[in-house]
Amino acid sequence: MGSQIAKHEGVSSQAMAPRALAVTASVPGLDVSSHDGAVDWASRWSAGKRFVWAKATEGTSYTNPEFASQYNGSANQGFIRGAYHFALPNNSSGSAQAKYFSDNGGGWSGDGKTLPGALDMEYNPYSGGSCYGLSQAQMASWVRDFSSYYLNRWGRYPIIYTSASWWDQCVGTATSISSAQPLWTARYASAVGTLPAGWTRHTVWQYAETPYDLDSFNGTSAELATFARTAGTTPADPCTTTVNGYRVSGAIGCKYATAKSVLGNPVGAMVNRGDGYYQLFANGAITYSGGTGAHEIHGSVFSRWKGLGVDAAFNRLGYATGDGNTDVTFGRGEIVWNAGRARAYIVEGGIWQAYRKIGGSTAMGLPKSDMVAGRGGGVMKMNWFESGAITWGSGIHVVRGAIYTAWTRSGSEAGVYGGPITDTYRSGTAIKQNFDHGYTLSYAGGTVSAARTTG
Repeated sequence: MGSQIAKHEGVSSQAMAPRALAVTASVPGLDVSSHDGAVDWASRWSAGKRFVWAKATEGTSYTNPEFASQYNGSANQGFIRGAYHFALPNNSSGSAQAKYFSDNGGGWSGDGKTLPGALDMEYNPYSGGSCYGLSQAQMASWVRDFSSYYLNRWGRYPIIYTSASWWDQCVGTATSISSAQPLWTARYASAVGTLPAGWTRHTVWQYAETPYDLDSFNGTSAELATFARTAGTTPADPCTTTVNGYRVSGAIGCKYATAKSVLGNPVGAMVNRGDGYYQLFANGAITYSGGTGAHEIHGSVFSRWKGLGVDAAFNRLGYATGDGNTDVTFGRGEIVWNAGRARAYIVEGGIWQAYRKIGGSTAMGLPKSDMVAGRGGGVMKMNWFESGAITWGSGIHVVRGAIYTAWTRSGSEAGVYGGPITDTYRSGTAIKQNFDHGYTLSYAGGTVSAARTTG
């Protein structure tokens, strides 16, 4: 850990006025990776080291082949140990890498022997620039995504490993992460020096990389044990609250802080679905995944969503990608309230994609059905809207306007024309659309005419 910091910053950089509090007590430790191979833990213990972080993963495809022996060997010697993840922010999302890390040794438990996972944020060792081609805002979002997943899964934030120079360049003040997460700062010098933007206290300091990576915990042995067991040295998370015995935290907690007046109190614990989380409240729900972020639903949309059954709703629609109570988008569909019919309808799949592409309710009006089976004419599935229909059969096709009116008067897909086999198209001054039973409907001069073109 820190090889790129040493490469870019040397061993005596950042000699500025320190922001850190004075170190009044410390506990020696170290960190290791595959480069260290088989470690003689007894000699490290004899040298006074008492804690260690071992590299577990990098990106979403690398695992340290020495991790198991390093992690378990140090524990057997009596070390308080943890795992760390080398971030590749241009490789995949923060939550994807947090999941990979968590699935490959990066977890935490409050057993007093396990340190929180560490997120290693430093200069890019590969192509793409020091900041991996990301802006400060994008990097901050990536860190929050990783941290939220880890918090939701393990109940505490990871510690962030970085240097002041890299962090200020690549993240800067674009994140509030530092107010909630412990800091592991790297500076190869005789003093901690300047801390990254946003922090006023460090938890761990990496001060040397030879003869191996050397670290110092900012506190006593008892405080180190408390840090491992309860995260007692971490500032309180403003997005975490407990109501009626249910904990609301992480990205879901942050969303709840802005929406609790409409959601009411939690009625259950946060649920881990493997690819994301959700939590139910008296009047709504919040869903979260790394790809969508956290979003709340309440009111008529929540009633319809919950009525499907929570698991069925996720399987059918995915995670919410918007907020609200009358029109909410999801990863694979949308729930829309039609006040005139006093019902919320579901638009999903390819029909939903077509609906969104042409402008949603602005172009089609509000839905007046869920997806239903077609009644012939080559139509297998369809959704009805106040101003048209979208069918699925020989492709997905939209019928609307004057042609839609004439089509429905004839019996729509079950009538003489059958279902649409094209979208509308222009032919001279006319707007035309072809149908399954060999008819073409043409709109010109304010009227619709039908012509048998095949069959």
